Amino acid sequence: MRTAIRSTFILTHPAHQETLLALIDLIRTLRACRSAEDLYHFQSRLRGMVLDTEQRRSAISRQIKRLDRHRNLTADAPELGTALDRTDRESWVLEGDVYERIWRQLKSIADVALSRADAPGPMYGKTGLAAELEVIETAWRESQEFVLHHDLTNVIRVGDLTVLDRDGWAWLREIKTNQRYRFPAQERLLADTSQVLADETGKLPSGYAPVRTTIDYRTDLSGLHDILGLAHARTGIAGGVVSSGRAVVAASQFTAAGRYTAEEFGTRFSAEFDRVRRRIGADNPGHTLTLLSIDQAGRTLVRPPWAIYPIEAEVAASLIADGMFFAVCMNPNKIIDSLAKAGVEASWLQRLDGTEDPSKPLLNVAVRSANRLWSTSLNFAAIADLMLELIDLRTWSQQVAAMLSGEFAAGTRPWPCFAREARVWA
Repeated sequence: MRTAIRSTFILTHPAHQETLLALIDLIRTLRACRSAEDLYHFQSRLRGMVLDTEQRRSAISRQIKRLDRHRNLTADAPELGTALDRTDRESWVLEGDVYERIWRQLKSIADVALSRADAPGPMYGKTGLAAELEVIETAWRESQEFVLHHDLTNVIRVGDLTVLDRDGWAWLREIKTNQRYRFPAQERLLADTSQVLADETGKLPSGYAPVRTTIDYRTDLSGLHDILGLAHARTGIAGGVVSSGRAVVAASQFTAAGRYTAEEFGTRFSAEFDRVRRRIGADNPGHTLTLLSIDQAGRTLVRPPWAIYPIEAEVAASLIADGMFFAVCMNPNKIIDSLAKAGVEASWLQRLDGTEDPSKPLLNVAVRSANRLWSTSLNFAAIADLMLELIDLRTWSQQVAAMLSGEFAAGTRPWPCFAREARVWA
């Protein structure tokens, strides 16, 4: 089955459409949380939805294995959410794809980037789940302390729980059902990570060290907000220039569904993209930076989740569920010029034509100080942050210059934190 058909199947699946409505309500509820009690009840509700999804995924996986081994279904096989043939293995694979995406989308509501270790697996059937839930319930019952359950996120990879005490401290905890399997190294890891989060000194388990600068966090997210709103309210496709060298084209697949065929939609989107690309001077297809927002929920570990973008809950939920998406285009020459104004020498290391290799360095940057040259390379993820977060280009360039100041010990991998960044996010 072709990618486009598979994508359409997922988007139109009844469970996926029901999840979109649930995501809207979840985001509204989360944004309205003002107390530990609010968060406690919200987390309980979200946990139930995630567990239901994991149980469904487990049942689907069981049927796929059954078809592989015995060519038939088990007696308790669930119904498919569509009219596809239940005896066809591909039908169950598609059903599994739908619920895998729903799983990531639900967990993205609670996402907070912390580490880059192995991802937490499903809660359903987990041996230590009861012990973790007991700690959560006891903390609330006895101290009214909210405890964040890491299994409800895609990206918190250290420990099982984060205890948020009344003094405002966050402490990571690993819950062991058998104390014989508790290791001093694990305890040190949890304590060290908690300390990094508390005072922003030291290194995270990934090797990254948070570095707070005095550079205010500025973005073009207001422009994204406006273009997403126009796409949703009008014809389903809208584009515009949001700053010098940067343009956005947004699409609402729900709004566009009644106006275009699939072929017309693609043609119209491409035409709008070409129009705004010309306006920012990025009309050379072989030298243009472009990035799509599609299917990003829960896939990246250091980018803010759509749920906290400063946009309406309906739009945020639509981005999570891919009912809406946007493409960001940037003029590569503008990036080089902006870095130069911040005192950074830069050059592109790959051809920018859509064939970029994410696993290889993309941009070389260097700063000369006295008789020394401080240099490094930025990978695709660093540029993706610039694009999908719509960080103001001058602000981003100043931050790159600050990270190349030469003030870090050898081997340090700085994780830059802007000043007053929290003001931007919902």
